[in-house]
Amino acid sequence: MRIFEPPPGALELALAGEAVALLPERALWWPRERALFVADVHLGKAASFRALGQPVPSGTTRDNLERLSQLIDGLGARSLVVLGDFLHAATAQQAQVIEPVRAWRERHAALRCVLVRGNHDSHAGDPPPALRFDIVDEPFRIGPFAACHHPQQVAGAQVLAGHLHPAVQLRGRAYDHARLPCFCEAPGMLILPAFGAFTGTTLQLPAQTLCCYATGDGTVTALPWNGGRR
Repeated sequence: MRIFEPPPGALELALAGEAVALLPERALWWPRERALFVADVHLGKAASFRALGQPVPSGTTRDNLERLSQLIDGLGARSLVVLGDFLHAATAQQAQVIEPVRAWRERHAALRCVLVRGNHDSHAGDPPPALRFDIVDEPFRIGPFAACHHPQQVAGAQVLAGHLHPAVQLRGRAYDHARLPCFCEAPGMLILPAFGAFTGTTLQLPAQTLCCYATGDGTVTALPWNGGRR
């Protein structure tokens, strides 16, 4: 019996006695607390590359923020928990990145925003105070969950983490393949895929991985883990 109706394409999962939804938009929804979790947004990454003279696309910050807004508005979220790496680097602390974030924050003025510091946050610096983020260190306890950036074990809590940018590679019969971001479940923890659009992925998942939940084509699909062979 379902406790709630998951959004279209989402996959319902029970974690620490709580019903959550893994969203195809690469986020986790905790309906009882109306809390949205994302990891590894990496705002300003493209701007950082352009500052080094690399010809990468512009507009990724606004695209990422719009995707967040669509989830917040569509779900009626009351809080947003970022599992580390909200800003990519110190070069993100410039007007072309921060001003769109400021406008996004004003659009969601009633939303509580929490940032669990990640490794990139330590280099980028905390978001400006005007953005009204609660800045915390890992592990950050919220109900039965421990919000972290780095995958780890926390006694008495179900860990929600990021950092790895996990993905799986699917192979077809005609030697074609697709690399899909995924949620990675291991004992005591769930690792979220990177939310940011301009981020890399890794196929090197923890040895204790139990199951992957691939995101693609607007759905989340459970894929029992077999060491990466598909």
